[in-house]
Amino acid sequence: MAQETGTIHLTRRGLMHSAALGALMSMTPVLTMAASVQEATPAADAAAEHPFPPEVQLALHEIVERALAEAEAPGALVGVWYPGMGAWAHATGIGDLATGAPVTLDDHVRIASNTKTIVATVVLQLVDEGLIGLDDPLEGYVPGIPNGEQITIRQVLGMDAGIADYIAVPELSAEYAANPMVEFGPEQILAVIRASTPAYAPGERVAYSNSNYVLLGFLIEAVTGQSPALEIQQRIFDPLGMTSSSFPLTAWMPEPFMHGYNAAAAGDPLIDVTRSNPDFPWTAGAIISTLADMRIWAVALAEGTLLTPETQQARLQTKAVSPVPGAFGYGLGVLVTNGFIGHNGGIAGFSSWILHDSETAATIVIVVNRSGETGGTADPILHGVLNLLFPERFPAQPPAAAATPLS
Repeated sequence: MAQETGTIHLTRRGLMHSAALGALMSMTPVLTMAASVQEATPAADAAAEHPFPPEVQLALHEIVERALAEAEAPGALVGVWYPGMGAWAHATGIGDLATGAPVTLDDHVRIASNTKTIVATVVLQLVDEGLIGLDDPLEGYVPGIPNGEQITIRQVLGMDAGIADYIAVPELSAEYAANPMVEFGPEQILAVIRASTPAYAPGERVAYSNSNYVLLGFLIEAVTGQSPALEIQQRIFDPLGMTSSSFPLTAWMPEPFMHGYNAAAAGDPLIDVTRSNPDFPWTAGAIISTLADMRIWAVALAEGTLLTPETQQARLQTKAVSPVPGAFGYGLGVLVTNGFIGHNGGIAGFSSWILHDSETAATIVIVVNRSGETGGTADPILHGVLNLLFPERFPAQPPAAAATPLS
């Protein structure tokens, strides 16, 4: 179904006082909200698990609502599953400001840079199959990249290759921000990367670059002879039963879906940016998924379900990327923080997180349907949930220290 781009002037306070939201988002205990979903769906099954005690649900609800109010974001999907303690699958707020339709637990969303975890897994499967080596030079698979003869596949995966980020090109970033349907795709991005100046020498430091993962898309094509979309479907989605996930080839979203919004600056009207060209982020951030499927993936990613133990161990060797010493580390397409493994994502209209902790088997999935001007709008929810449920590992932090370095 086509989505019209529109401008909607919105504040969270205005939403909270609107008649439409009053029917959708009352401040009654969360267990009512979490259970009010369609039957016989993966999301409904997740919501039916043993719930957290009411006081924990209310605390979680407060964390989410406070964060949405501060970000002036329309809505969110949040799933928290902590075996032995409880589960909370929560859809809150408005998923379509034009109609007032609520967010639902089965909504499709854009997962942005969480895509990188999936693309990296495909590449690591090729390593397991002996088709590539982690220490092979990039030049042998994607020729013509500056320093390509010195850059290894491991460095491309681990964000320490020194490849300039195409999204940081001012003209490109401004054009995409103004029009997410901008006609710019992988081949054009590849040309930009080939003409770029390296940001630093390979291996010198870790610096997040979306260019790395566009190049890995070309590597997948070169090695397999198939598109990344097909490889991801056959290697990831099908084996794990992620039936609601897809690598889109057009701007359309599968039904049902949560609309995504952004604004030019804080306080400006929100603009519906649900429709966006998937070729612009491509293998750096195009995948569409759902709360239930993202839960499946968070567990498989952290546990190394689709990789050999040796390759999973290599994936989890991290280098620090955060200004807070020891808080964040980047591995081979994964973000690791205090034992939790996952990633975050930010794209036009959506901010997201997936995390799984092997020690406790706890899983957290968050999606907010508003882009952030200075950071991910899902970040405060994540920090609040971690501080509530894991206070010894994630003590409360001042905003500057809690900032997320990647997206």
